Amino acid sequence: MVLYQKKGRFIMKLKVGVQLFSVMTELANDYLKTLENVAKAGYKYVEYVDVPGNSPEEIGNKVKELGLTAIASHVHFDPFTSTHEDMVKIVEDNVKMHSEAIILPMGIMTTMEEIKTVAAACNEMAALAKAHGMAFYYHNHCQEFYQVEGKTAYEWLVELTDPELVFFEVDTFWATRGGQKAVELIKKLGSRAKLIHQKDMGKSADPINLIEGVTDLTRENYCEKIFGRTNPTDICTVGTGIMDIPEIVKTVTELDYAPYIIVELDCCARQTEEEYNTPLSPFASIKASREYLESVIG
Repeated sequence: MVLYQKKGRFIMKLKVGVQLFSVMTELANDYLKTLENVAKAGYKYVEYVDVPGNSPEEIGNKVKELGLTAIASHVHFDPFTSTHEDMVKIVEDNVKMHSEAIILPMGIMTTMEEIKTVAAACNEMAALAKAHGMAFYYHNHCQEFYQVEGKTAYEWLVELTDPELVFFEVDTFWATRGGQKAVELIKKLGSRAKLIHQKDMGKSADPINLIEGVTDLTRENYCEKIFGRTNPTDICTVGTGIMDIPEIVKTVTELDYAPYIIVELDCCARQTEEEYNTPLSPFASIKASREYLESVIG
């Protein structure tokens, strides 16, 4: 653990991790080789994503062999259909993978009944994770900031989940695309915002707020109404877009609740700004993102 002193107190220095969804194609082709290449790109901290192929034991052993720390695991977990037995299996598999936490990557909540269902499932999974020595987080996209009965679905989820068990991985890009100010959201969540996801937003992203003007959102039409208006170039390598990354890093550091800021280049066009003549490869993209974040962290 690296500490530095600020205003009479010691603050933990942010560590940069990577969500393996950033190299999803490579992961699907050869999971274990991809872990090796992620380590070669300079990463020591990884976040899993579910990909068929290798067993939990094989993945866990490879991570240990490479000296990587598995911060957490994004899992295939549907709050509306997954059974208690499904949850137990997910947790047990992640123990074998040496994962420190379980994360629900997203939920579709457009009614109060749906919000309550997701909240109850989060509470149940969080209790199971804690019993096995792991934490539990909810990771946002932007549809959670749709208004339901006077509040955003996300606000309801925070309110209806156990503050001692359910924490939040704030994806600053998707929060911004949900009409939120990322730093204000992080401040509002306080000690419950213990992980941060970071990508960058391309200059051509339009509209930035994907929720504004959307009505009659349902679990059936959310892809068309929200994500149907996005483009691959909306997401770019960290440090090459229009997001105020230094302000996010400053806020997270000063609050001192989240030990990791995690690169995730989902749906990335792999392109950077004009100084690069060609699009970066996935591994070059995550490497450049790490280097930029580490330069900002100092």
